[in-house]
Amino acid sequence: MKHRAWGVGGAALVLAALAMWWLWPADVAAPVAPPRAPAERVEAATPVNPPPPVAPEPSPPEGLRLRVVLQGDVPFQGEARVGVASISDADRHMWEVSKREGRAGAGPGRLEDLANVSEWRPVEVTPSATGGTLGPVLVPLAPLYRVVAWAADGTFWLGDVVPEERVTTGIVEVVLSARAPTGVRVRLAGVRLEHGPFSLRVVRGVSRDARDAERASELLPVIRHVAPDIASALSDGVALPLLVGKSLELLPLPTDPSVRLVLRSAAGRESRWVEVPLREGRLESVVLDVGSLFPEGVGDTVTLRGKVELEGTFRPPEGARLLGPEDVEIPLAPDGRFVVSGLPSWEPSRFRVEVASPVSRRPVAATEQSFDFRPEPGVSDAEVTWRVKAYRWLVLRMDAAMRAQIEARTQKPYPVFILQRWRHEKQWELASAGAYIQEEDGMAVSILEPGRYRVLVSFSVLEVYSSTAADVGEDRVDGTVTFRVDVEGNDCEVLVTDGRKPVFGARVTASSDVGSLPPTWGLTDAQGRWRLGRVRPFGLHLEVEAEGYAPWTGEVAEACRRGGEVRVQL
Repeated sequence: MKHRAWGVGGAALVLAALAMWWLWPADVAAPVAPPRAPAERVEAATPVNPPPPVAPEPSPPEGLRLRVVLQGDVPFQGEARVGVASISDADRHMWEVSKREGRAGAGPGRLEDLANVSEWRPVEVTPSATGGTLGPVLVPLAPLYRVVAWAADGTFWLGDVVPEERVTTGIVEVVLSARAPTGVRVRLAGVRLEHGPFSLRVVRGVSRDARDAERASELLPVIRHVAPDIASALSDGVALPLLVGKSLELLPLPTDPSVRLVLRSAAGRESRWVEVPLREGRLESVVLDVGSLFPEGVGDTVTLRGKVELEGTFRPPEGARLLGPEDVEIPLAPDGRFVVSGLPSWEPSRFRVEVASPVSRRPVAATEQSFDFRPEPGVSDAEVTWRVKAYRWLVLRMDAAMRAQIEARTQKPYPVFILQRWRHEKQWELASAGAYIQEEDGMAVSILEPGRYRVLVSFSVLEVYSSTAADVGEDRVDGTVTFRVDVEGNDCEVLVTDGRKPVFGARVTASSDVGSLPPTWGLTDAQGRWRLGRVRPFGLHLEVEAEGYAPWTGEVAEACRRGGEVRVQL
């Protein structure tokens, strides 16, 4: 019995303990554990650093971005550019006015067609199995973007991107398809070792249709980027080297109907034109046969040794410059000697000697004289001496009173001074004069050839005075002439009528038979008259025009001399 009573009491104690544990507050501290015996020292583990904070991904920059898909058959390998175009205010205004006023055919149909690329930007292209993708790349706001891309084999992509109006953010997308280049493969035939190297000039065969020509010219930006040497050949005439035994591929070319090729030898001799038809997207082959293109040979070069002298001396004119073909300056030694190599043997070469005019004294020669070198057949070295013609001078003496009278009685462009030379046919003819120098005691006129000369002094187209004559010889001594203003000549006027009725407002133009004199003109008054003024005894030509009448022309110097009046019946 005692054993049984203990079992019931023990169970009651256990239940009471569990109830107290369940009801005991959570924040009551647990009893302190008894101290333990000291144990071995254990190193604390190194705390692990927390991972660095991850920066938020940057948001794409604000603005307009461009993405271009370049479609092709193989992954893209090449370069690409984006051109930012602009439209000038003047072009925009003219286009808007033309469209507002309904001018048919006045300018392009789209305003964007007037855009011109002002800046080219290189851009990256991400290759793909079927071409590549350009961008997205941030671009400045513009009315048009021109995309150019090209591969090593000549394949290219070209297109314009026009964003929607007022769009300033987001991505503008476009797809461009690959285009095969148009070109020519050139090789030589019939070349011998002694011919030396050749080069090739390339000229566009532009279509006569303006629209086709403009379309072909749209490829010029591509050519400038892809093949700058071909672009220089097309625009500046630069010859491209053509190596013997190797072909030269001219691509890309504009999609013109044809291209013209000119073969140039090492000596500079050029062949006739060879015109090659073009087909868009095709590479044509052409063989240039040297023998048929140069039936007279490829030509040789000549070395020219020479000397420039001023006539009557053994030295060149002071400050002289010698310019050869294409205006290349050739060095002159102090004694005037020079050497030029590489001149063509099959045609003449032109040279020019330039002489600077002094400021405070008469020039010794004309500012420019030309000399032609014509090589003899089979000659590789030649010598020449070129003598620059020295000026002789005819001096028109005028005292202070004469100069004052000229100044008071003339208006610009007068007075006009004209040199004349006496010919064997017993008549005076105009002679060229390189210089008219105003001096203290008169006017000095330059002369290149010995002979008899005089000077005409024109106060107007109607009033011309001739000087005395003087002989200018080989000794280059100045010839001296004078003139005087006399009373010879009559006042003259023109009367224009229709029957007996005067013609008002008829235009009368008077010109002299002395060359180089500007004409004079005027309108008839209510009485049909126009006063010519004092007419000297030189030839005078008159032209009369009036609305509703046929024009009238005639020589009137004799009529003025006889009666002082020219009557014109329309």
